[in-house]
Amino acid sequence: MKIYLLSATAVIFLSVIVSLIIPEGKLNKTIVFVMRMVCIFVLIQPITGIFKVSTSATDAPLYDYEYICKVYSYNQSEQLQKLILEKFEVESTCFVNIGYENGEFKADGVNIEINQQNDELIRNIYEYLEELKYINISVYAKSD
Repeated sequence: MKIYLLSATAVIFLSVIVSLIIPEGKLNKTIVFVMRMVCIFVLIQPITGIFKVSTSATDAPLYDYEYICKVYSYNQSEQLQKLILEKFEVESTCFVNIGYENGEFKADGVNIEINQQNDELIRNIYEYLEELKYINISVYAKSD
């Protein structure tokens, strides 16, 4: 506040000095008008600060990609669990890890835990997930 008052006083003082020094004529009116405008702008500066929009808010992402990845992961995991139950008739626990890269949501990995100790079934589920273009696949039997 102290700096504001000093700058306002200095601008008003400078305006008075300039208006006394310049000679009468066409240029006088223009210079006086410009100095008055400068004084007005300096005096209303605190008011314009109220309406100032912060640029730091616009730099932040508009979406919470971490939250979206979690929700997408949960939904994908549920759907994959239903798909495996339908296709292989086996209960499973699925986790699909979703990541956000280069403007896209991608499945980074899949973990499937089945309730049966069956190597053939594990291999079939693994191949099925490869056909679906999943990467980093882990299929294993539930340990007791």
